[in-house]
Amino acid sequence: MKYFNRTFLLFIVLAFAKAYSAQAQQDITGIAHYQSKMTMEKLEDSTGMQKLEPAMRKMIEDALKTAGEAEFTLKFNRSESLYEKIQVLEAPKKPTNGMSMTIQMSGGGDTYGTTYKDLKTQTFLREDKIQGKEFLIKDKIMPLDWKVTGETKMIGQYNVMKATYTYPKEEKTEEEKKEAEESNSLLNMVEEKDRVITAWFTMQIPVSNGPGIYQGLPGLILELNDGNTTILCNKIEMNPEDFEIKKPKKGKKISLEDFDELQEKKQKEMQERFKGRKNGGVFIETRG
Repeated sequence: MKYFNRTFLLFIVLAFAKAYSAQAQQDITGIAHYQSKMTMEKLEDSTGMQKLEPAMRKMIEDALKTAGEAEFTLKFNRSESLYEKIQVLEAPKKPTNGMSMTIQMSGGGDTYGTTYKDLKTQTFLREDKIQGKEFLIKDKIMPLDWKVTGETKMIGQYNVMKATYTYPKEEKTEEEKKEAEESNSLLNMVEEKDRVITAWFTMQIPVSNGPGIYQGLPGLILELNDGNTTILCNKIEMNPEDFEIKKPKKGKKISLEDFDELQEKKQKEMQERFKGRKNGGVFIETRG
């Protein structure tokens, strides 16, 4: 009889624990604060940079030191999220030798544009720009085949686990390779490598979400490494008051495929304008 009572009591405790856990997960809301940093490795050794005058090269290197530095918030619950950049007014920089340059990550990309995700329908809305014109991209979230490595570490008070995803490499045609070599585009000065995404997620916050378009892991992503961009969570507010998620609405509606095609077309047009210039013809692309 005692064995029966203990078994029954354990069953009741487990049932309540399970019900409480399910309710707690359902009610999860939060705001994660992230900081991003972009680095351009070995840019000074690239052929494109060596073609530039020393003053221009120094100006680009100085501008890149602060490029990609930004703060973001991710408002999330279990079914939707809003990721957006915190707008900060910066003091104007003093020109050097009569010239100055700022390279700022504007527009979207996978981790820079204001992005709303609906995890139930697996769709997203993202605000982005092409040469100043605003677009609202609406499309399906691409499923990522994450590989969980089992490697762990601590980020603040959270135990996180490592996962990686490698994007399929797009093979360029001979014509595209030739255009890239002849182009003065800043991004073409960087050696192209496999695009590997590294995410560190915590199961202490059981929300399948993260910066930008990234999601699909059994916990919130607190750190993301995407090529030369690192995004790190430095603060989390759980169940904040006055919590609200608003869908972005600005810009002409467009699919991701059509947006990418239009952007590529406009970039080629811009490259053609700069191709014949001997001095100062550096085409700065600032997509995230």
